[in-house]
Amino acid sequence: MTTERRYWLLQIAGWGLDSAISISFAIYYTSLNLPLVVGYVLFFLYSIALTDLFRREIRRKHWLNPPVPWYGLRLLAGVLLIAAIQTILVVSIDNVLTPGGNPWPLSAILPLAWGTFLATGTWTGLYVRLTERRRREERDLQSQLTLREAELRALEYQINPHFLFNCLNSIRALVIEDPTRAQDMLTKLSNVLRHSLRHDNRHTVPLESEIAAVADYLAIEAVRFEERLQTQFSIEPGVEQFPVPPMLLQILVENAIKHGIARQPQGGRIVIRAAQHGDGIMLTVENTGSLTAAPPNGNSLGLANVRERLRLLYGESASVALKNEDGRVVATLLVPNPA
Repeated sequence: MTTERRYWLLQIAGWGLDSAISISFAIYYTSLNLPLVVGYVLFFLYSIALTDLFRREIRRKHWLNPPVPWYGLRLLAGVLLIAAIQTILVVSIDNVLTPGGNPWPLSAILPLAWGTFLATGTWTGLYVRLTERRRREERDLQSQLTLREAELRALEYQINPHFLFNCLNSIRALVIEDPTRAQDMLTKLSNVLRHSLRHDNRHTVPLESEIAAVADYLAIEAVRFEERLQTQFSIEPGVEQFPVPPMLLQILVENAIKHGIARQPQGGRIVIRAAQHGDGIMLTVENTGSLTAAPPNGNSLGLANVRERLRLLYGESASVALKNEDGRVVATLLVPNPA
């Protein structure tokens, strides 16, 4: 429910209750009659109108955000003015609806004025209290969003030093042997690093951009592993533009090489798949090897990064899992549709 809709429901409920209580007392001391009912229906309507005008004035002049000097006295003056108008309207409408009736004595007008003052004062107090609470909640939420943004930025800017070290070593070896290929590898490394920094305000990139960066990364690693590294992509048509967090797939591929292919004397194969999964997407990275060959602390820095970024972006809707499957390690990443 929106804030505006909640406000109007509270307006109707509050002044409706006040009018119902007032008319009940009036019927108790007099009797039920048409002028009485019409008078309180009108009271219900113009009380809503007057307090809404008061609310608009408070917001227009920013009395509460932040509180202006002497704003309490301004609110009190507004309450007194509205209560006076309500009292005058009650008496005037009653005189119009019951021509020839007895004029209102001061002993009846004063309690009426006091009642309208209490009702409008209560309305004002509740409005100020609820407004301050809503703004406090908004400030807290903004603080949480700012912290989340900072955490995401820090995680996104984490570059694995081993990755850079290995890439630069591979390129250095090619500088003398094959300068043209070394230049190509530098271009691919530049593409990977540029991709790690390129994303929108939702911290996502199209899947095809992530796949291209992974392909460049694998091309760089192929210089080091040569024929020991075989790769395969299986991308389901239609998922190319699906938004995914940048570098998550690259981290899974990097782990597959570091903890899988690099530990196999004969090397192995990495298979990267992407397919629709419900309204989200499933990304899998399969590599030759076994989880038992991984370090005891299976939660490497890379996987910890992946899990934390998924938590910050999607809560419990996304997941990453590792398992052994027929002589292969399969990493599965589920990314929901952010829409």
